[in-house]
Amino acid sequence: MRDDKALDLLGIKGLSDSVKATTQGVLDGAAAFLSRVCLPAAEEFGLALRDRVSAWRAGNAARMLSGANAVYLSNNPNQEDRLSPRLANVAIEEASWIDDVGIRKMWSGLLASSTSPNRHSDENLILMNVLKQLSSLEVRMLRFAVEQAPPKNVSSYDLIVPQELMVPIDKLGAAFATHDMQRLDRELDHLCGLGLIGFGSPGGIPLGFGTDYAVLTPSPLALHLYVRAQGSKSSPATFWNLKQQPSGGSDSEAS
Repeated sequence: MRDDKALDLLGIKGLSDSVKATTQGVLDGAAAFLSRVCLPAAEEFGLALRDRVSAWRAGNAARMLSGANAVYLSNNPNQEDRLSPRLANVAIEEASWIDDVGIRKMWSGLLASSTSPNRHSDENLILMNVLKQLSSLEVRMLRFAVEQAPPKNVSSYDLIVPQELMVPIDKLGAAFATHDMQRLDRELDHLCGLGLIGFGSPGGIPLGFGTDYAVLTPSPLALHLYVRAQGSKSSPATFWNLKQQPSGGSDSEAS
């Protein structure tokens, strides 16, 4: 009976044969998350599945929601928070077109960290609008930058100080599994334009002859996006367990 209810909630009972690639567990996770935190989105998602969305898009969205459910349960043991239908709609719409696992996990984490006690919080909207502009390669670059150079310092008001990251240009291909230098340059420029890399100096591959390093220093915005995409509502300072440096200390002293 429980399985039937989950399928009915998503409105796909009549399409069950066409979504064979989507496991029952994934559907249960998707239904559980939306019914728990945002019933209006659950109903809309069901209508979309019945009337407009292909089995492929339905499977992608359901996997993202199932992932969000797992992250939400892990990070919110009391399970009292709710989700803005506006943010649920953005995440479902975008994730339904994505079959890249890395990007889908970021959508799951962002959606899970979008919940709030009164469902009115829309603070993750700006992060969702950033994520929807990123290619799969850019997501790998972002994760690489943050994980290779997590912040070490905190300035006033718990604001984080990014750690510089310089990568030899001749190592970029191996780091990101592509030797298309034009694409690497183009997508690094885009990350810089979005304000995700470069802090204190321009990000990407510097212009001019004799340049040996690309700048991948993650910006504070990139660090916030990374943390929220892990499903955490913590500040980056708390996420990385950072302490504010003593008055008069320099950023370089702790690096």
